[in-house]
Amino acid sequence: MSTHHIQLNVPLSFKQIVDIVKQLSPEDRIKLQEVLQETSDTDYEIQEEHKNIVRQRIKASKKDTSRPHNWEEVKHKLKV
Repeated sequence: MSTHHIQLNVPLSFKQIVDIVKQLSPEDRIKLQEVLQETSDTDYEIQEEHKNIVRQRIKASKKDTSRPHNWEEVKHKLKV
């Protein structure tokens, strides 16, 4: 297994980083993807404003009895 050493002493834009990644071999891109997945922060914060939008939509959908809420009903309508 070969080890790659890269030393960066200049600031890079996101586009420049993408261009560099595109130059990697497929194997190295897979390795990079694995590293990024391992180091990604999986604890996402959902803004309260977005939560409120979802709550409002749920409330509105419960009031609208003409809309089917049951997956079986929707599936049946799609087959027609």
